[in-house]
Amino acid sequence: MNVVINFEVLQAYSLCHRKAYLLIYSKEQGTLHEYEQILIKNQLANQSINLQLLKQKHIDVYPYSISNLEEEHELLIDAKLVADRLQADCSILTRVSKLNYEPTIFIGTHTINKTDKLQLMFVGHVLAKIQGKQPEIGHIVNVQGESRRFKLEGSHKILIPVLESLQEWLNESSPEEPPVILNKHCPICQFRERCQTKAIQEDNLSRLDRITPKLIRQYEKKGIFTVKQLSYLFKPRKRKKRAKNPPPITHNIELQALAIRTGKIYLQELPTFVRHDTELYLDIEGLPDENFYYLIGLLVCQENRLKYHYFWAENTDNESEIWQEFLAFVAQYPDAPIYHYGSYEPRVINKLSKRYKTNSKAIVDRIININKQIYGKVYFPVYSNQLKEIARFVGATWTSPNASGLQSIVWRQYWGETHDEQYKSILLTYNEEDCQALKLLVDKLTRIKHSADILSEVDFANQRKKQLNEVGQQIHEQFEEILKFAHFDYDKKKISFRKKGLEESETNSVQPQRRMPEQWKPKHLEIQSRAKKLVKVQTDNICPRCNSYQTKETTFPARRYIIDLVLTKNGIQKTISQYFGFKGFCKACRKNYEPLLIQQYPKNQVYGNGFGAWIIHQRVALRLPYESIVEASIEYFNEEISVTLPLYFLQKFSVLYSETEKLIIDNLLKSLFIHVDETRVNIRGENWYVWVFTNEKYVVYKLTETRESTIVHEFFKSYQGILISDFYPGYDSVECKQQKCWVHLIRDLNSDLQANPLDQEFENFISEIQNLIIGIMETIQKYGLKRRNLNQFKKQVDSLYQRVLIDRKYKSDLVLKYQKRFIRYRDSLFTFLEIDGIPWHNNTAERAIRPFAIQREISKSPLHESATRDYLTLLSIRQTCRFQGKSFFKFLFSGETDIDQFEVRKRKR
Repeated sequence: MNVVINFEVLQAYSLCHRKAYLLIYSKEQGTLHEYEQILIKNQLANQSINLQLLKQKHIDVYPYSISNLEEEHELLIDAKLVADRLQADCSILTRVSKLNYEPTIFIGTHTINKTDKLQLMFVGHVLAKIQGKQPEIGHIVNVQGESRRFKLEGSHKILIPVLESLQEWLNESSPEEPPVILNKHCPICQFRERCQTKAIQEDNLSRLDRITPKLIRQYEKKGIFTVKQLSYLFKPRKRKKRAKNPPPITHNIELQALAIRTGKIYLQELPTFVRHDTELYLDIEGLPDENFYYLIGLLVCQENRLKYHYFWAENTDNESEIWQEFLAFVAQYPDAPIYHYGSYEPRVINKLSKRYKTNSKAIVDRIININKQIYGKVYFPVYSNQLKEIARFVGATWTSPNASGLQSIVWRQYWGETHDEQYKSILLTYNEEDCQALKLLVDKLTRIKHSADILSEVDFANQRKKQLNEVGQQIHEQFEEILKFAHFDYDKKKISFRKKGLEESETNSVQPQRRMPEQWKPKHLEIQSRAKKLVKVQTDNICPRCNSYQTKETTFPARRYIIDLVLTKNGIQKTISQYFGFKGFCKACRKNYEPLLIQQYPKNQVYGNGFGAWIIHQRVALRLPYESIVEASIEYFNEEISVTLPLYFLQKFSVLYSETEKLIIDNLLKSLFIHVDETRVNIRGENWYVWVFTNEKYVVYKLTETRESTIVHEFFKSYQGILISDFYPGYDSVECKQQKCWVHLIRDLNSDLQANPLDQEFENFISEIQNLIIGIMETIQKYGLKRRNLNQFKKQVDSLYQRVLIDRKYKSDLVLKYQKRFIRYRDSLFTFLEIDGIPWHNNTAERAIRPFAIQREISKSPLHESATRDYLTLLSIRQTCRFQGKSFFKFLFSGETDIDQFEVRKRKR
């Protein structure tokens, strides 16, 4: 089969592999869409006019042939370029030097798109094979005769992967037919009916509008090949408790599939718009290629009466007039909402406002996008959220069976050529029916909003309707109470199995007062008799308020009773002390004041800082829950503390050691390298993020509300060392040298290799990486991270990139993914080869963040922001002590705030 690859096939492959296959191998070529026919007609007319002008202006104009090319005529026209089973049509070849021509093509549109650029690249590629030199420049001329220059350098990088795939088809005797994957190009494709029929027969996943080929492949790996199979994957989800903000609105294709299978409308959220007595329904038609809007349609609904109004522009000169007429008409209904569907109308309003310098704020504030009331909230049993599809489901019809936005462009083009009133009438009918369809949809959403509980065709996605009558509901409630009865503290709660109303009527209205728990009662009076130690405190000579020396001691006593823990040589000793002294009086400010040693303990504080240090160690180092700390206090020291006391000391000690945290950060920023990592944490039902910064000696943690890397940029703002991290993109823009973690990369490679054992191309790719990295690891194991030993591998790295990575074309999606990663991170994957002592992995950061991850698993309930920040400050100190081999427990009791000045812990052997 003697088949050549032309631009039609190349363009088809870039849009849909199946279309390219059918163009080459199918006998039935289908019928081009009317819009495609119009573009071809416009292109030929544009080419004919410009070639006639060219012949009039130039003498040395010849039709293309190889002989005329070799004779080096100035201009060659109507070129059919053929080389290596490639064929390209070029309107004009212009000589720029000896045997060096530049191509010019004509298009049938006003704007130049990616397809036009691809065509020029293809022409340049085939021309380069004929003349032996790649043309540097090409030209594209639009229907208005405007010519634009484009550089063709590097176009082979885009063309070669597609051409190689097509050449493989031609080399095979019977290539496999690509599967049906419907996409946005389908409405204009000549094979649309053929593929649509097959997709319906297969119940193809690509019929769902928002599904992607990548997502289809993921579902196929799970054994999901049809929409019906996909529908069984949907699982209702409960909203997280204590969530401050609602979850983001996203479209759930599994729920969409469920709606299609059951034929029901499923709700994630109810519509929120409010209806009015007078309402406007807006639909605008335009020609996107010309950036021209010729029809603005409005359906006015007033007191249940409908009337359609339109504003029609004969040409671009009339666009300003219909815009002004539209603004004046809408101003007559200042309180009426303006309904529309999708983002098209708001964009048009903004464009026309800027184009004609009008203030459209009054309109923008009133427009309501009905698509936003549906997307991710209301799931109709249809395959897309397009207005036509949903509106047909709720009963809307169109006079023209092929009515669509694309077809309206065709009708307008026909009207522009003929000015036949028939086409104008078709367009006005189509626009009015769009407005009526929108009105039907708004009415349906209103019924759903007010009657969702009783409509049989409507159900709630995350909480299905409970079809129980009054007796069944009563039985259900009583069974729930019986289940509560089995709880261990049922006797304290006094659960009743009777109805709430009856129970309340038989209960005495006077409720007994709740007694305060014992651990919440003040202990000042209780511990006075237990105090064994008296500490006399001298009155300060300086007033703590105004720093005046005009003070004197009074006869008013000042005392505190404090339960504390003292660290001794043999363990911990509990002490109960009375701090006693006399208040001072300041003659300057005329105020009494207590000695500072007594002031350090608030009047309601019973426990000293030593007791607080023990509590902090239990919480931070041993990761005990608050209830367990309370229990340990009773068992160890016979002290029944409040469950809130650990929170108090967390806050107090985080302030006390804030300077310690600053010293840690200062030392980190002086180091040669810093590891960084992040992990999620649940803060009152929302995902926050904890970041760790460490250099194997110092550790600091930070909390942020999002995963945005702002805190990383702030932390490394003036850092001159090396940042070691994983492949999270947020780190990439930090302005310092970086080293990416090879452990993460090898782990990903190994995981994908095991998951795809039949991908031979990926296996060969990994083998090349393996050969390089094993040699490097063996050298590190033998000599350590020494530049003089590792520098020898730089040539091997360059060789790997030239042989395996740069400008190599692969088919495997996995290979393409890792090829892209290796090229993107070339400068940060091998920094450890250039500088002594730089780790090649980020294990230190993972080790540092593990204690928090463990605490997160222990604390199953959502945490609070302030308590988490306090905890992270103290965890920074604890992990720094651990990395330096020092006792965090003894550091807390020492009163020291600089870890470097604290004595190193001596271990017994």
